[in-house]
Amino acid sequence: LGYQYIPTEVEQQMRQNLYDVLLRTVLEEKLKELNSYEFKGEIRKFSSTNIQQAIRDLDESLTNGLVKTNEAIYETIMNGRSYTELLPDGSKKSFTIQYIDWKNIENNVFHVVEEFVVERMDGRGTVRPDLVLFVNGIPFAVIECKRASISMKQGIEQMVRNQGKDYIPQLFKFVQLVMATNKNETMYATCNTPKKFWSVWKEEKEDWLNIWLEKTVQNRLPTNQDRNIISLFHPERLLEITRYFTLFDNDVKKVARYQQYFAIKEIVKTIEERDENGNRQ
Repeated sequence: LGYQYIPTEVEQQMRQNLYDVLLRTVLEEKLKELNSYEFKGEIRKFSSTNIQQAIRDLDESLTNGLVKTNEAIYETIMNGRSYTELLPDGSKKSFTIQYIDWKNIENNVFHVVEEFVVERMDGRGTVRPDLVLFVNGIPFAVIECKRASISMKQGIEQMVRNQGKDYIPQLFKFVQLVMATNKNETMYATCNTPKKFWSVWKEEKEDWLNIWLEKTVQNRLPTNQDRNIISLFHPERLLEITRYFTLFDNDVKKVARYQQYFAIKEIVKTIEERDENGNRQ
């Protein structure tokens, strides 16, 4: 799907320690690469001081609880942050540093890490989520994979537990989507979703899905797990769901169900259509 696999020993060198969940070397590199500003017709890069400050500003503390912190980080990821640069003529001006290129998805870098070791908040050892997906070094999704004989319920309970204050909320404060899956079943949610609101995804763009199944699944029949991983975590879809289909409502984070996602896409398509007089519905 376009994710680069990072082995554990390499991934741990990109972090400050096992408590830290940002792939800082990746994030720093992408912030430098994606961001610049113009002064008197000249394109200039941000100072390393501001790049480092942008990384610190993204890493919000959990003082206000998991969802509030996740919301603050979401706002930063969506809108960027302003930083003051000293210009060649001695003046100062503020410019925005963006963390994600929302318009040109190919300008971002996507990584996957398995058995991502994270130190617990209470100091009692570590937790190892099965798969963590990163965008520009920022954890965007966590997937818990179970054997076919183990129920979804167990995977969901594990994911909910890991977000608790004694476990690894410092990972989930960045996360947009979570999934519990075995070969036959898949359910998804977002940060701090109670068990009863986890949902199934049914893909309505079958042609699109089949193209990707042909590219990614060889020598066996595609499983429900294959279908849902493509539907939710194809880089384009992951960024689209994050940007347009996620909201915060009275300290609750919500992500669209598949019916809402496809209905909204159809509504937007209808609104954009014009008749022969150039009028829209």
